[in-house]
Amino acid sequence: MDGFHACVLIIGIIAGLASGGSAGEPLPAPTAAPATLPGSDQGYFLIDSLPREADVYFDGKFVGETPVTIDVSITAKPAHEIRIIRGGYVPWSTTYQGNPRPGQTFTVMASLVHATASGAIQVTSLPSGALSTLDRAQSRETPYTYAPVPIGDHEVSVYSPGYQTYYTTVNVQKGETAHVYAGLSLAIPGGVLAVGSTPTQAFVYVDGVYRGVTPLIAGNLAPGQHLVKVSKSGYHDWTGEVEVEAGAEAAIRPTLVKDPEPLYGTVSIMSSPPGADVYADGVYVGQTRAGSPLVYRGVQPGVQEFHLAMAGYQDYNAVGVVRPGENYDLAISLTPDPQAAAGRISLVSLPSGADVFLNNAHRGPTPITMHSLVPGSYDLLVRMPGYEDWQAEVGVAAGETVEMNATLIPRPPGTHAQGAIPAYLAPAGLAIAVLLCFRRK
Repeated sequence: MDGFHACVLIIGIIAGLASGGSAGEPLPAPTAAPATLPGSDQGYFLIDSLPREADVYFDGKFVGETPVTIDVSITAKPAHEIRIIRGGYVPWSTTYQGNPRPGQTFTVMASLVHATASGAIQVTSLPSGALSTLDRAQSRETPYTYAPVPIGDHEVSVYSPGYQTYYTTVNVQKGETAHVYAGLSLAIPGGVLAVGSTPTQAFVYVDGVYRGVTPLIAGNLAPGQHLVKVSKSGYHDWTGEVEVEAGAEAAIRPTLVKDPEPLYGTVSIMSSPPGADVYADGVYVGQTRAGSPLVYRGVQPGVQEFHLAMAGYQDYNAVGVVRPGENYDLAISLTPDPQAAAGRISLVSLPSGADVFLNNAHRGPTPITMHSLVPGSYDLLVRMPGYEDWQAEVGVAAGETVEMNATLIPRPPGTHAQGAIPAYLAPAGLAIAVLLCFRRK
């Protein structure tokens, strides 16, 4: 093998070991530019909708917003899947049989129907092609529009190998599309934040994302400033910025001040098993979790109706009275569906916020409940920058929930995950390899 080909091989090895992507300007908004599919002689699909500005997916690929024209080869497969999504409307889909002749245009018009009490969430990222996860359940490659999505607050995470996982909470309004843009940063070892409070059992939010109740340890935090809010019904919120350093633990313990005239109450909801979707007066609140309650803040005093639903269990309905300045605790044992054919895995970690992989597929951050698992054996991996990987083989049975607890061990300074090189060294390594190759050529 000559020197030039050896250098090319080195570049390939570095690129294969490195996880990550290139940085650049933020992604532009979707446009209705034609999408060209493979082939020589071309025909066209003109896809439109009433109302317009709906997202169009052609054979599983996002191609723009209506109206959009798509080039297609006359020799392409003769069946095309078309899916149209717009916030506040029921998704529209069809299978179109046949291809146009050269220069011919097939027109597809979709009349969208209003969805009740729902909207949509559009997720984009830089780099694109990352894995977005909605409410720790549905996962799709970015860019993607989730619809219909119940009105209320929803969790979104965006994961890409070699990058820091992005988390946010987004509110969905009836008939509207909420937009999430995740500008991913290269993964570097982060730190953890220990949060206590006086009184205890206060709700903790880090950078707007609910992390649990005090006392807690929140992990997977990038080095730098983080906005922390500690809240408890009947008390004024405490808000402050906390500096987190790589490989270190920051700690705060604020003393909350009584609110003499509280206007709202809160509701804390736990279920056994965890992982149930919760609705309050028809509004989506979130998913129950292991280790800490799901919290519903800013609740108007009065009678509230709650509905819990989870695959493999019977729905549960409850009515409670919320009083200003007080927390209403709701603890529910769900009744299994005797016909359930799938199982679940519920996982918590210390610190929380670790990335979870099931059979090598990213599923979201801890704490998490993974539903609809076919009975059998699963490989479970829990990973957080700066910590040793945690792994287990888990057996899942029909109608059962396996509860797991992963305690992560800090990795010694100066070491990296086995089989990988630091993401921030990859660009430098590639640049050096390219220079050597051209000098040798």
